[in-house]
Amino acid sequence: MKLPYISEIAEPFAAGYLAAAEKGPYAAMGEGLYAEGEVFPIEYDAEVGLFQCGRLVEGAGFLSGSGMIWRGNVMRDKKEKFPEYAPFFEAAEKALSDCDTGSRIWQCFTENERKLMANKTLWGGTWAGHTVPDFGGLLEMGTSGIRALITRYRKVHPYAADFYDGLERVLDLFENVGQRVKAEAERLAAEAETEAEKAHLLALAKTMETCPQNPPYDFLSAAQFFWLFFSYDGYDSPGRLDQIFLPYWVKTPYDEAFAILEGMWQGFHKHRTWNICISGSDENGNDTTNEISFAILELVKKYRYQTPNLTMRCHDNTDPALLRSAAEALAEGCGIPALYNDRAVCRMFIEELGIPPKDAHNYAMNGCNQIDIQGKSHMGLEDGEVNLYKCLEYVMTRGKCLTSGEIVAEDTGDPAEFASFEDVMNAFRKQVEDMTDIACRLSNKCQKIHGECAPNLWRSVMIRGCIENGRDFKAGGPMYNHGQILAEGLADAVDSLAAIRYHVFEKKNFTMAQIAEAMENDFAGNEPMRKMLSEKPARFGNGDPETDALAGEVTEHFFRHLLTIRTWRGGWYSGGCSPFSRAASYGRCVGAGANGRHCGDPIIADSIGAVPGRDAEGPTALLDSVLHLPHHLAGSGFILNIKFDKAVFRTEAGMENFMALWKAFFEGGGQQLSVTVVSQEDLLDAKVHPENHRNLIVRVGGYSDYFVNLEEGLQDNVIARTGYGR
Repeated sequence: MKLPYISEIAEPFAAGYLAAAEKGPYAAMGEGLYAEGEVFPIEYDAEVGLFQCGRLVEGAGFLSGSGMIWRGNVMRDKKEKFPEYAPFFEAAEKALSDCDTGSRIWQCFTENERKLMANKTLWGGTWAGHTVPDFGGLLEMGTSGIRALITRYRKVHPYAADFYDGLERVLDLFENVGQRVKAEAERLAAEAETEAEKAHLLALAKTMETCPQNPPYDFLSAAQFFWLFFSYDGYDSPGRLDQIFLPYWVKTPYDEAFAILEGMWQGFHKHRTWNICISGSDENGNDTTNEISFAILELVKKYRYQTPNLTMRCHDNTDPALLRSAAEALAEGCGIPALYNDRAVCRMFIEELGIPPKDAHNYAMNGCNQIDIQGKSHMGLEDGEVNLYKCLEYVMTRGKCLTSGEIVAEDTGDPAEFASFEDVMNAFRKQVEDMTDIACRLSNKCQKIHGECAPNLWRSVMIRGCIENGRDFKAGGPMYNHGQILAEGLADAVDSLAAIRYHVFEKKNFTMAQIAEAMENDFAGNEPMRKMLSEKPARFGNGDPETDALAGEVTEHFFRHLLTIRTWRGGWYSGGCSPFSRAASYGRCVGAGANGRHCGDPIIADSIGAVPGRDAEGPTALLDSVLHLPHHLAGSGFILNIKFDKAVFRTEAGMENFMALWKAFFEGGGQQLSVTVVSQEDLLDAKVHPENHRNLIVRVGGYSDYFVNLEEGLQDNVIARTGYGR
């Protein structure tokens, strides 16, 4: 397409979209993306050693993480600057302004739903999420193979011609980009200052003589082929990198392949790639560890970056040498790899969601720790979250938010009239179900908007099922379309329920009315009560059987209820717990609690473990408590943050003890471990002298970050966690 105003006004997407609008929404989307692909920047990153795609989204466009974008102020400014193109801007506004995904989503919420999101009771939908594309299939088939698949299924679904036209145009885009890369590589090679640089650039140009139409022929061609698609999609989550690249890695000498991978590692870090996954088992229990698995861990140890997030899948037959290498990487203090247990994850997918074993064992993480089936699903995104601690607040206040003073939840009865602890639990379950239903409803509203107004052709090309079903990635096309709703404040809710059971119904120290009144007043004048509620009974995370059993009951109820709710995409919801960086902000929005916590205290549970600092019986007791939770029902990351003093990893005995603890936890059915290795003294000093600790890394929720970059509430949360081994 040669529209004269594309280069002048820098709105190629809108121009392409309008040119094909009469053909249908998918064809129009494809034409818009193709037009953008003709002019967006193609850049060579010498540090990475590969060419990458830029994106050109100004007033109108599409991004996988956002959907359709319409920036009215940008378009109005351009209309004033280029009055001769006023008809174009008017046509673009008519066609695209109502498609802005973010605006449509915000408009779909009711007033009370917005209040529940604002006070951190819950959220649902609001963003497009991550995914793990079928990079292995892309490399294996090339765009020519994908075209053949489209041709085959056009005959099966003739009504979806518009959809397939859009997909074909996306393939045109990448084939065109390949030629642009070839030309730029040859141009730069002619200007190269060294023979080595020239040779490398010519080698990259050579890759685009056959790619992306055809499969790559060695690791360099595979890396460049992959990097074009990966950079175009915003450097999201590659998934099982060691499995994807193995066929091409083995065709390249090790030292040369490692150097290419090292360059990519620089790119993953520079662009904040979300998640890479290594190792794991196949459906027969065979270990899939290979040379690339070890090479990636060597890069972790060498550079000590906090990103990309790295997941290592573990199972009964994992290579012991890989386990040791992972422990050594964790000892470096960068918080990666995060450790996942195939026994728990695959069981959930097979038994609860009915995913065949072969696909269940091909899971990978995206984002921080959401779980996808590589290249076959649209389920590994955070669809929403429910604050269980806030749900209990509504039980005690008859639906009133203690921080805003507004009635936002259903009245589940006067707590003063509850005759038994079971009455409390029934009211709590009702609040949890209500808030879970709302979170899922919000998510389904957003899924519908994305599916109807913001088709994602690029991911439809890259996720199996879309071409075969004749349906877009956002509209139920993938093979698996389940959803993931997370829990927040789990340990806080459990500790509060345990305190109510103990002090009201067992020891008769207080009445429900007295506790409710004290919470209303943030324990003003009731310090003795607050202290008693805080100290007894044993908090979750200390191996107390009664508290632990209660935690299991609360979590299973939440998970089981989710499994009864359908996603708009066509799957089922399941649960997880990944507070990310939200824990402190959630704490600030919760009133005083029956566990003796003051209103607005930012320190609440930041994972499935104890409230930070309240696990006093050692790591074995903590893991014993956590194993009472139903890990086999968690369809998303079920994060356990655990902190060790770095002295533990300085001795062989300490390293062996950690590995034994890790093994026992996974043998017991635990799903995940996120390990921070740091000294408490460094954390405390970093708050006072951040300039001396710029490289201090900790785990937060399901990711690693520099401690000095965290807001104060999160810093305090990390400091308050019990540090084992001091």
